[in-house]
Amino acid sequence: MAAGGARRSPGRAGSGAGPTRADGPPPRTRSARERVLDVVVELLERGGEAAVRVDGVRDSSGVSVGSIYHHFHDRDGLIVAGQVRRFARVAEAEIAALSEIVQRAADREAFRRAIRSMTLLASSELRVAERWARVAVLGSTVGRPGLEEEIRRLQTRLTDEFQAHVAQGQARGFFRSDLDARAVALFVEAYSLGRALDDLDDRAVTDEKWEQVVWAALEGLLVTD
Repeated sequence: MAAGGARRSPGRAGSGAGPTRADGPPPRTRSARERVLDVVVELLERGGEAAVRVDGVRDSSGVSVGSIYHHFHDRDGLIVAGQVRRFARVAEAEIAALSEIVQRAADREAFRRAIRSMTLLASSELRVAERWARVAVLGSTVGRPGLEEEIRRLQTRLTDEFQAHVAQGQARGFFRSDLDARAVALFVEAYSLGRALDDLDDRAVTDEKWEQVVWAALEGLLVTD
C-alpha cells in the first residue's frame, strides 16, 4: 500500500487479475471447453459481461460456434461458466497451498511460519484485483438464479475442501481441536475477501496494520506449545 494509507482503487473489478495472452487462438493443447473458458474469463476481466460475444469467443479460441453451443448452450451459459471459473480460481489456489502446508510442516513452528506467509499474502494489496473479481461475480448473481445456484454449489465445495484440510491440521496438532473445523475454514476464506471494504476506504489501513490484526486473530486458531 502507498505510504500513509492511501486508498487502493479496485478500478474495473477484476481488471488485470491473472495472466493475459496475445490476440488470436490459444494453443490447442487444451480441450475446446478449456480454451473457450480461457477466452471468456479474459473478456470478463477486461470488459465485463458486455464484452462476451459468441463470435468473438469463436475467433479468439479457435472453437467453432457449434462446439461452443454444444458445451455451453447459449451466451448466458458462457457467462455463467466464466464467472464460476473466476470465483473459484483464487480460492482453489489457497486451498492447494493450505493442503501442502498441512501435509509438509514438520512441526508447529514450521506450520505457523508457513500459514502466516500464506494468509498475509491472501489479504495484501497484491490481491486487490482478485478480491474485486470475486465481488463482481457475487454482484452478478442478483436476479440470476442459475448463476446464484452455481456459485452456491461452488462455495459449498470450496468450504468443504478447506474444512477437510483444517481437520487434517487439527489431527496433526496444528489447529485447535476445540474449534469447529468448518467455522475455522470459513474465517480463513472470509477475511481475505472482506478486505475489499478497506479497498474503498479513503483512510484505508496499511498492509502492516491489517496484517497485525489478522495474525492476532489467526494465532487464536492455532495450538500453542
